[in-house]
Amino acid sequence: MDMHILAVTSDPAERQQLERMRGSSPTDDAVMTLRFAGDLADICRAAALAPDLILVNPLLQDTPVSDVWHALSVACDRTPVVILAPDTGLPQAQQAVRLGAVTYIVTASTSRELLRRILQSVVVATRFSQAPATDYRRDGLVLESIADAVISTDEWGRVSYCNLAGRRLLGLEMAQLLGQPINELMRLQDPQSRTEMEHPALQTLASGAVVRIAPGSILIRPDGSELMIEDATAPIHDRGGRVCGVVMVFHDMTNARELQAQVDHLAWHDFLTGLPNRFAAQRHLNRILKEAEADRLPLAVMYLDLDKFKLVNDTLGHAAGDALLVSVAARLRGCFRVVDLISRQGGDEFVVLMAPGSDRADATQAAQRISAAVALPHQLDGEPIHIGCSIGIALYPGDGDSSDVLLRHADTALHAAKAAGRNVWRFFNQDLLSTAIERRHMENGLRQALGTAQFELFYQPKVQLSDGALCGCEALLRWQHPVWGWVDPARFIRSAEESGLIVPLGRWVLSQALSQARRWEREGRMPGAMAVNVSALEMRQGDFAGYIGDHLAESGLDPACLQLELTESALVRDVNGASALLQRLKSIGVSLAIDDFGTGYSSLSYLADLPIDLLKVDRSFVHGIDHAAPRRQTLLRAVLALADNLAIAAVAEGVETGREADFLTEAGCVQGQGYYYSRAVDARTFEQMFLAPPRD
Repeated sequence: MDMHILAVTSDPAERQQLERMRGSSPTDDAVMTLRFAGDLADICRAAALAPDLILVNPLLQDTPVSDVWHALSVACDRTPVVILAPDTGLPQAQQAVRLGAVTYIVTASTSRELLRRILQSVVVATRFSQAPATDYRRDGLVLESIADAVISTDEWGRVSYCNLAGRRLLGLEMAQLLGQPINELMRLQDPQSRTEMEHPALQTLASGAVVRIAPGSILIRPDGSELMIEDATAPIHDRGGRVCGVVMVFHDMTNARELQAQVDHLAWHDFLTGLPNRFAAQRHLNRILKEAEADRLPLAVMYLDLDKFKLVNDTLGHAAGDALLVSVAARLRGCFRVVDLISRQGGDEFVVLMAPGSDRADATQAAQRISAAVALPHQLDGEPIHIGCSIGIALYPGDGDSSDVLLRHADTALHAAKAAGRNVWRFFNQDLLSTAIERRHMENGLRQALGTAQFELFYQPKVQLSDGALCGCEALLRWQHPVWGWVDPARFIRSAEESGLIVPLGRWVLSQALSQARRWEREGRMPGAMAVNVSALEMRQGDFAGYIGDHLAESGLDPACLQLELTESALVRDVNGASALLQRLKSIGVSLAIDDFGTGYSSLSYLADLPIDLLKVDRSFVHGIDHAAPRRQTLLRAVLALADNLAIAAVAEGVETGREADFLTEAGCVQGQGYYYSRAVDARTFEQMFLAPPRD
């Protein structure tokens, strides 16, 4: 059905809004054409084109409503007029209705689709009331073909016409409809309360006004089935202006409402687990905090993180990781009451918001339930997977009185739980906040130091235990902050690993170490292999081996002069992947060492599978070994014998006394490193202490 609309407005914003109604709509096939008039003179010119309906803003250039109405009545006395009522123009709109306008519409609160529906119902009602018999038959053909349902009644509310779309929605033939009371054929219920509604056709017959029901109102069809509909009902006037019937234009919006419900659900829920998402959790926490404050009740906020979840993703794939998250979500639901909210924040992080009235004891019991439930094996493709869960807890009101503060403090407690060894829970306290602030300052300091040359490499010698001759050195990173002074490496290396800055930091170390080694090599005083530590995160970079090869080639250093020190945990996490990577590194020509051997995983099988050249026995084995218990001495001898049988060289870390060095020599250890020989020193001092003068 075509509708030709004349819009009388001088407001550019309003014109832009109306422009969006041009053409057809996704929900109906009515085609709307618009023509605009900006003043009284334009009205008369545009009215000559015989529009189906006129839209008027009563605040037209501050012209009195009576003058606008007089111009309309002269130009087009039988064309229906609908008033566009801005919030500031309601009195003028109501005055226009008293003067003869069909109805007024508050534009700010009316959607584009609803506005089209109202205008369509007014146009159809006008055509019903004005068309002669021949035109009525012609318009009837048009009404039969449109997608919206159109049903009309006489002045007593009995059906006089229903188009094909209406008959299909009601499930009745024309003969079953004609003459029947419309309120019996179309029972309506409120979408919220499901109470019976007065039929809009009867309301229009009684008031003579355009009536629209709430979108999504329930239509109960004669067969008892239900639809959600949206409609607008307009009066039909006879030539004397008396209401002689109504026209109701409506459409089925059940699918649209269901789709909207799905969209709304996705907006507030995690697509994978179905749990509320972080936005829903924030909204819920704000609400329960108001309840807790009003009733002076405590509540608990819990932040959860799965331990070793990345290992599952890396070894079994992301599909297995997703299945694990679904399994964990189901178990979390079983740990809590319906009044508590469980949310997935993203990744492997969850938040639990316990209802007001939950205190420290309740949170402790909940943490125990979570730990026990998550620890049970999860079946993924028939394979049992074991995983832990770290939990941080903040309590209202002691740990904060706003949602942001409580979530942040629960996250701080979570970091403390992970640092404590994982699979534990921790309550927030102010000491943790100080630690979190220190961690943030450390991370910020690291970022700044990377760009301002605050780092320096120191070098610690490795010696032959038999005669104390130099056989290599290890490059160790040192940081002198302009305010803090020398920063403990254990502190800033841990921060770099947690923040991911270890990757750019490690590449800086490699570049500097290669440059220094190449200079010593050119001078003919290379002290043996230059050892550089490599973190697990660096190894997981896809281009790691290529990066090493490229920088060696660029530096010109003999690859045999570079030794990479790797941790056990980085290798055992994915032995197959580590084997492929290490084989690539060996093909480049570098040597490979296991750092801190004996402190990582207990499995030793990887020593037979991986191309390792050197074991660095951890200092915990070496310290005081000369007077240690026989079992400790036997254990060290066994480690050294294992390395010897596998043809892997061994170097003892942390040698601090001559007696320790003597014991290690007697036990078969070939190399040593530690304070007994020298602390790590800067390059110039190292040259003076251990290297011969450069060749002329």
